Amino acid sequence: MKQTLIIAFAILLALTAYYFGLFIDLTGDSGKYAAIARHVFESGDCINLRIHAEPYDQKPPLLFWLSALGFELWGLHNWSFKIFPLLYGFLSIFFTYQLGKTLYGKQTGTLAAIFLSTSEIYFLYTMDVHTDLILVTNVTLAIWQLAAYLKTQKTSNFIFAFVAIGLAMMSKGAIGAAIPAFALGTHLIAKRDFKQLFHPKWIPGILIALLTATPAFLGLINQFGLEGIKFFFITNNVGRITGEYAGSNSDPFFYLHSSLYLFLPWTFFLIRGVVLEFRQILREGKDKSEYLTTGGIWIFFIIASLSKGKAPHYIFMLIPMFMVITAKWLVEALEKGSPKRIKQLLFAQNTLNTLLLLFIGIAMFYLFPTQKIIYPILLILSLAACLLVLKSGFGKNYKLILPGAILISTLAVFLNSSALPKAFSYQASTKAAKIYNENAAPAEKIFSYHYPQYEIFFYAKSDAIQLYSLHDLPKLLPEEKFWLLTTEAGKDSIQSNPDLKIIAEHPLKNRGMNRAGLQFILPSSRERSLDTVYLIEAKTNEQIQ
Repeated sequence: MKQTLIIAFAILLALTAYYFGLFIDLTGDSGKYAAIARHVFESGDCINLRIHAEPYDQKPPLLFWLSALGFELWGLHNWSFKIFPLLYGFLSIFFTYQLGKTLYGKQTGTLAAIFLSTSEIYFLYTMDVHTDLILVTNVTLAIWQLAAYLKTQKTSNFIFAFVAIGLAMMSKGAIGAAIPAFALGTHLIAKRDFKQLFHPKWIPGILIALLTATPAFLGLINQFGLEGIKFFFITNNVGRITGEYAGSNSDPFFYLHSSLYLFLPWTFFLIRGVVLEFRQILREGKDKSEYLTTGGIWIFFIIASLSKGKAPHYIFMLIPMFMVITAKWLVEALEKGSPKRIKQLLFAQNTLNTLLLLFIGIAMFYLFPTQKIIYPILLILSLAACLLVLKSGFGKNYKLILPGAILISTLAVFLNSSALPKAFSYQASTKAAKIYNENAAPAEKIFSYHYPQYEIFFYAKSDAIQLYSLHDLPKLLPEEKFWLLTTEAGKDSIQSNPDLKIIAEHPLKNRGMNRAGLQFILPSSRERSLDTVYLIEAKTNEQIQ
């Protein structure tokens, strides 16, 4: 009975965290994606993607279709943008279970699914929705079906694998095909199965994937011609690696140190699993049972580490395979490990859990304090549940897993329901949209000028316009005043323009959440980390006359 109640408590905590994550404001890329999905919804054009009335080529349409469906059913809201990508993303938990089960058995699959659904990176990127949330589902489905096909040679597994690869390409481009290709190619080469590696049967599979991804190609060709296809397969990928297109991060260890927090609370189990996996590769060579996870993870991990374009979510699609490896070696310890080894694992995990508990306390009472009594109560209940698991007659598997799952879910509940909404309230674009929506007449346009974020294109009640030069204003304006969201430099250029007159300005303290650093996180320096953004009401001299 105690086990059932505590498991139910852990599940409820995780689901509560995911629920609150739906309502947090959008920032950075998610703001851009919401604006594109809004265009799909309002225009009815699912093929030709656009952002601020200009053709868009950086991401394929699957995410925007899912979010546009939410808008169609419930209108324009944070949660209606996120709901279908979230549900689609949740399929990756089931596919991770199936992948682990296919490769190493049911217990490995179960633990891998638990690790995935209670990892910090999963809580983070189901709240801050990127294309990676649906990419991870399609990549995991593809590798699971490839693993099943290699075992059974069933045509259905073959077809589903390549349909999933096509959907992965519809999620984020050519990288959706690259990861399954790395996984399959590495496996067949390592197993020295060259007959199957060079078999012509893969050609129909490639055609299935390309046919599935056709809507992405149509939109690119319609708006960019063959350059759009080149961008899809080459420029958008090679350019991020070299930094010519995007990115300037030269830290080759970025993903290694980022993994220390992204994989919480399973970081120790992960490091242990990776070490043991490499040891097994060196020991067994081609006799090792599978190399799908090895190829699926490490080729891209190395490429991403050496590339100039880096972000934590770039390795999101690798997490299920990491979790399968992590679960595999923990199951091995649970089944074959000595009491001494289990005691060592428990000590290491409890040390990590203690540090996690300390961080929850710091976040809750210092970094983003709240007057609501529910959060201290929640922390006490979570701590009591963890102690009950450790001190009562729970099995070793429960003692190793449940406390970490409870604590990370507790942290996610606090962050998604209290800390992050407070932090995201510092974004100027959402505050500006509220002022504009409440005060602007229907014919009064709003422009984004010198402001790098995209949220205003989603939150403004009328279509916001990207303004690149003040000289473009006359041909864009009606006979009404207009609004501009801009930076300090943008305001200075408006003030110095003799053809424009500022009627009113609304200075807004600002911090974009896609670049919130330690200075913002610390309460003592938070105000110093803010800049000022201006929402300006203005007219041209012709309008005044």
